[in-house]
Amino acid sequence: MMFINIYPSKNKYINMQYRTLGKTGINASILGFGAMRLPQLDGNPEHVDINQTRKMIEYAVDKGVNIFDTAWLYHTSDRSKPGVSETVLGDILSTFDMDKLYISTKMPSWQITSWEYFDTVLDKHLERLKTDQIDLFHIHSIKDSFYNEIKDNGLYEFIDRALDDGRIKHACFSTHGSYEFLEQVLSDYDKWESVLTQLNYLDENDNTGLNGVKKLNSLNIGTMIMEPLRGGQLAVGQPSNVLDVINNAPGNYTPIEWAFNYLYDKSEINCVLSGMNNLEQVKYNIEVAEKSHIGMLTQEDKEIYPKLRAEYEKLKNIPCTSCNYCMPCPYGVNIPKCFKEYNMVKNTDKTINSIQYKYHMHHDRQAHNCTQCGSCITSCPQSINIPEKLKEVEEYFGM
Repeated sequence: MMFINIYPSKNKYINMQYRTLGKTGINASILGFGAMRLPQLDGNPEHVDINQTRKMIEYAVDKGVNIFDTAWLYHTSDRSKPGVSETVLGDILSTFDMDKLYISTKMPSWQITSWEYFDTVLDKHLERLKTDQIDLFHIHSIKDSFYNEIKDNGLYEFIDRALDDGRIKHACFSTHGSYEFLEQVLSDYDKWESVLTQLNYLDENDNTGLNGVKKLNSLNIGTMIMEPLRGGQLAVGQPSNVLDVINNAPGNYTPIEWAFNYLYDKSEINCVLSGMNNLEQVKYNIEVAEKSHIGMLTQEDKEIYPKLRAEYEKLKNIPCTSCNYCMPCPYGVNIPKCFKEYNMVKNTDKTINSIQYKYHMHHDRQAHNCTQCGSCITSCPQSINIPEKLKEVEEYFGM
């Protein structure tokens, strides 16, 4: 097979920054390519725009991005079925020299009930990604509500066997749990090499938080970060009170730069994953990453973040990151879309967003269709009481 040279001569000098991913030894690009929000042809997550995605990946590789992250469930319209993200990524990356690129993927932790399930799904991961070994294999979104059950079902025996037979190279997990829960999982198994946690300047003290990243770093366990822009909330559409802080800050940074620089400034962080859905986002995020370095923020810059958190706190947003783990709703509600439009209106007070909800969103997908069944609550990594918040959305829009 003819491989694409990932360092073409036209791009002889690559400015991407790299950090060692803990005990994995991987020299990881500080920006990782998240394949959770790939461009779509018609709004259906299963209909990925392959041509646009290929251009995005080719550009990222050309600029030195070497971490590509996906998951069993990414890009599916039915959470009970696998998505197409792995297949798309596998097809495109198989045309590159994979000796210089690293694939990260995730197996649904909540479905691990038997040896047979683990082996069957792992083999399908390998098939879909067109590889015989997964570099960074994550147990996806481990939660304390079912952790003991999957541990008793032989979780760590599964991982031991997959490491021994070479199907996975580095054992990893992701979690949105508490710092205490993180400590428990780390203490139960000594072969973890990298962990994916949520962190941004709004979530510094939530979930595992910044203290969790510091704990991982102290153990020489790789630190990968998800939701750096909090589902896009820190990128665009900031309310006026937040923009006032940014515009008057000493550092001349855009909202996106403030969000990424908060993470890139920290020596404890090895790789930041960003789910990008068009080529312009890829180009801009790479441009920001190329200028990054540890200690890049001045003391005056660092004093801006508590001010930003204080302004966001005044808004009382619904902390949804549009991960879609709550989907599909058995009654058809598009939960992430409801929360997104609600937050946009509350944050920006722009009439156009109210119109988006009332007239451009299908009536059967709106919040008033929620029956308060509660089936979505346990699947939410942010621990949102979804039925309660949907009722707020319904009342706010007057439906």
